[in-house]
Amino acid sequence: MLQSGVILSERYEIIEKIGIGGMSVVYKARCNKLQRLVAIKVLRDEYCSDEEFVGKFKVEAQSAASLSHPNIVNIYDVGSHKKIYYIVMELIEGITLKEYIKKNGQLSNSDTIQMSMAIASALEHAHANHIIHRDIKPQNVLIADDGRIKVTDFGIAKVTTGATIHASNNVSGSVHYISPEQARGVYSDEKSDLYSLGIAMYEMVTGELPFQAESPVSVALLHIQESLPNPGEKNQNIDKNLENIILKATQKKSELRYTSAAELLNDLSKCKEPTEEFSIAKVKDLDDSPTLFMTDTVIKKIWDENEEVEVDEKKKRVVEKSVVILGIISAILLVGALSIFLLRGVREKLVPNEIYVPNITNMTFDEANSILTEKGLKIEIIEEKFDDIVQKNHILFQNIEAETAVYENTTIEVVVSKGAELLKVPDVTDKQFDEAKKILKDAQFVPKIETTNHDFIPAGVVIKTMPEADALLDKGDPVIIIASLGPLEHKVLVPDLYNKTLEEAESLLGENKLDVGDVSEGFSDTVPKGHIIHQTTEPDTEVREGYYIDLVVSLGKKEITRTLILEDLNGQTQAQVKVLFYAQDGIENEVYNQTVSISELPLKIPISGTGTGRVIVYLDDHVQDEQEINFNEVE
Repeated sequence: MLQSGVILSERYEIIEKIGIGGMSVVYKARCNKLQRLVAIKVLRDEYCSDEEFVGKFKVEAQSAASLSHPNIVNIYDVGSHKKIYYIVMELIEGITLKEYIKKNGQLSNSDTIQMSMAIASALEHAHANHIIHRDIKPQNVLIADDGRIKVTDFGIAKVTTGATIHASNNVSGSVHYISPEQARGVYSDEKSDLYSLGIAMYEMVTGELPFQAESPVSVALLHIQESLPNPGEKNQNIDKNLENIILKATQKKSELRYTSAAELLNDLSKCKEPTEEFSIAKVKDLDDSPTLFMTDTVIKKIWDENEEVEVDEKKKRVVEKSVVILGIISAILLVGALSIFLLRGVREKLVPNEIYVPNITNMTFDEANSILTEKGLKIEIIEEKFDDIVQKNHILFQNIEAETAVYENTTIEVVVSKGAELLKVPDVTDKQFDEAKKILKDAQFVPKIETTNHDFIPAGVVIKTMPEADALLDKGDPVIIIASLGPLEHKVLVPDLYNKTLEEAESLLGENKLDVGDVSEGFSDTVPKGHIIHQTTEPDTEVREGYYIDLVVSLGKKEITRTLILEDLNGQTQAQVKVLFYAQDGIENEVYNQTVSISELPLKIPISGTGTGRVIVYLDDHVQDEQEINFNEVE
């Protein structure tokens, strides 16, 4: 079973299960590409490895996908996803015709005609495309909420290019609606579908099935041997022409039935809205019905019983002639003896000792073996396979369905579950935990994260998993990822580095297991040049070991610039001008030394410094001017 939220082929999102059949499960889903609701028929898990069932499933898709008709459910897509085979169909919100009959009982003439015409129209289109449905029944007819009639489930349909199809080893069909030729396993053609529609029409007008018995075999024999009960005896309000249409569609001999769906549709149309006087001449001659795949044993049983009844009839006529010849008295004695003999023989043949196969799925092999042995049946394991749902050593699939009648000593072939497949945990050590999570999800595990400190493995990197790599687990089991947080952090206090030299600051930081970060420079009026004037983290702040502290080193006071103006050259037209500046620490700085002409006057010479200083101006190496400069004064 698919869970809600599963997405097939990255497109179809499962919403909920809406139906279940013999071979498949139907889900309501959303097509994320076209943003519409659809129905998805998914082949059951137990049949996915069976080529025959996969083949039947693909036949349905191929058959129905080739049809386009307002009374046939549309097929949108066919595909497979991880060994899941599916068909995407039109979603019909409504109920089946079977449910409608159960709810309403006998349907009116007009409702029966309208619904039958819709089904016949669908069959006409299918037959025109050489497709025989072979499983027409009310369960396969959908009535939408808006009243539309849709035929579905071409799961056992066959494609033909001729008039008939010869039976295969297994006869398919729903036993309560199966045609006599299908029950015999002889052949099936378009008229077989019309017979099944006739039985469905009988059920519509009477509210019940024409043939019912204790076993599927007995019901099949009734279709072969017994005439259809007159619908008018069950429903006195049935239109006589409609009754004759039903009787003609359900003739035992196919040559007496309607030759085509178009012919049946024509009579139904006249019956619905008669435009002229017409009359359809009568031809002389269990509530739920799951699709039945009859085994060779069941087919042979039907054939044998049908032939034996004919032989018994011949014997009876011979005995009657002998009785006349031997006389009345001898006849009485002989008839009595023969009657006892024949009754016993006929009873043994017509009422065989049928054994009904029990449902042994989900049982242990020993339990199933015990039950089958007690019933006179055998069991054989043909395969063992992994399964996520059915427990180990329990029966996953049986080749003959429950309630199928078989002979004594029949062998029931079974597939036994090996339990959920064990998967190997992948190795994700030394990977980033996000990558590790993805790897584990892809491996169909559920990752869970735990963290711890590690002296050597960087933060965010996987140390190990629990269970460890290569361990075998069930799909969907949790795997714990142990991820590193990096080394355990030890806390230290930041020292006071203010007014320390850079060398002293580096030494103090090293003693406290801290590191020097970025070093920059800045002016300070109070801190001497080369000493620390700022640290990014305040003293006595608690930080982890190895923390980086940025520092700012003093450039001393910021120099101020004054401008010296020279307005003349002491009467000369040109002179060598030299200016010396003596800072307050006595250091001499030459700030200007060039030949100057009178045309360049007045000459402006910038002088920078701090505090106070002395400036001496020389003209041709003679002192021209000398003055004090105070850089602290505000100009």
